[in-house]
Amino acid sequence: MTARRDHDSKRIAILFAVLRVVGTRGLGAVSIRSVAAEAGVSVGRVQHYFASKRELIRATVAFMISAAEARHVDVAQARSPEDELWALLSHGIPLAADAPVGTSVFYSFVAASVADPEIAGILAEAKAGVEGLAAQLLGELDPHLADPPAKARHLIALSDGLTLQVLIGHLTAARARECLRAALAELDAVPAALGQEPAQRRAPIPTSQAESTAAASTGVPREPLPTSRS
Repeated sequence: MTARRDHDSKRIAILFAVLRVVGTRGLGAVSIRSVAAEAGVSVGRVQHYFASKRELIRATVAFMISAAEARHVDVAQARSPEDELWALLSHGIPLAADAPVGTSVFYSFVAASVADPEIAGILAEAKAGVEGLAAQLLGELDPHLADPPAKARHLIALSDGLTLQVLIGHLTAARARECLRAALAELDAVPAALGQEPAQRRAPIPTSQAESTAAASTGVPREPLPTSRS
């Protein structure tokens, strides 16, 4: 068990190094050699875990998603459906304002997915999970809502667009949250004050919460986070 944890710890340290390289120098700067230097290990050590640059980047994307989910579960608390919906939809907005470099790492991987179907699949599966939960929450809030999946897709697309506009400086985080609250206010079952004082609660993290892992990568120590809660 100790050997396995040591193996996982070394592998995760390398993945965090990838995130830091992307955050400070861009995705194009990622190579086996640059990541080895960032992680403080030999090129051979990186190649022991990852045979190629493509494999390294794919593994980093998968890690970014899974680590964000695990981190979220660690702080999960039971909350009302309306608070959970707000957390699910609005999470990326303050990250884009307060941790733009980290958020840009996530979007770097989004851009990379255009040429890499495996990365696209990871991100698409994550997005489907977000949509599924949003639809479920909308159905709980308004049992008479005609098409919860369609409404969920609309709200998530709005959230994604607002997050991007905050990232590029076109909107402030406060204005973006106002826009999102206005869209939610159209649902009779959602309180008008939703999002004023969001409580911490559980929501699946697939994409927007993954930005927090990428954001942290630009400032985390070289030691990795714990690999599991076993």
